[in-house]
Amino acid sequence: MTITNARGHLSSETIDLLLLSALKADEANDAKAHIDGCGLCKQRWVELNEDSQKFKQFVFARTLPQVEARLNESKQGFFERFKLQFVLPALGLATAAAVALTFSAGPGTQTEDDVYIGVKGYEQTFEVFAQRQQGTAFALKPGTALKPKDRIRFVVNPGHAKYVLVASVDGKGAFSVYHPFGAEESEKIAGQVPRKLELGSTVELDDTMGTEKLLVVLSDAPVKAEALKAAVAANPTAPKLEGAKVLTQEFVKVAP
Repeated sequence: MTITNARGHLSSETIDLLLLSALKADEANDAKAHIDGCGLCKQRWVELNEDSQKFKQFVFARTLPQVEARLNESKQGFFERFKLQFVLPALGLATAAAVALTFSAGPGTQTEDDVYIGVKGYEQTFEVFAQRQQGTAFALKPGTALKPKDRIRFVVNPGHAKYVLVASVDGKGAFSVYHPFGAEESEKIAGQVPRKLELGSTVELDDTMGTEKLLVVLSDAPVKAEALKAAVAANPTAPKLEGAKVLTQEFVKVAP
């Protein structure tokens, strides 16, 4: 892993992972040595620690009881079994560093720091959680291999967007809408935003092998599924829709 960006400073990801104690020992030592000798990175390091403390003191302390209460409201459904395993630990990570892997809207002129976005509450992000039959649930990471009949669900932070649509292009190029499942356009987001939002659709994966691309569209107005399909056909790597943010992630589906 390269700890510095093209400008010779620590990347945002490196600083966040250092706060999480998630770097390898040699990478952590290199990052700390860089901070000691770089005034800009030292300032960013101090500010991140201050933000983390403020998050734990003023935000997490208020939101955790609400999340716990919401998780206790329902005892049914697939996602109930892994909410406590992943949503709450994810919030715990946020208290430590307020970071998450996010998925960019495509290449272009973005730098490494543009692609990596710390979760500050207003950034648009999405996470995927999967569960294997009679197995434990896990958070999907870029490059993670899934299998037919695995089930996936989505957690988004829509920022100030009012509508969300989740779609997929499978290994054979077939386009499907995953949320709202099978719908023709995006779903209006209920309640107050920005916040982390657990989408209601659970998708059981079919037996089409290969690389599958997930697309999450966040917008202020409804987006037609056909418009997204056309955008993907026009630019498979980085589809674009006017007035919308398109976030993507890929995973590989392999034989059982």
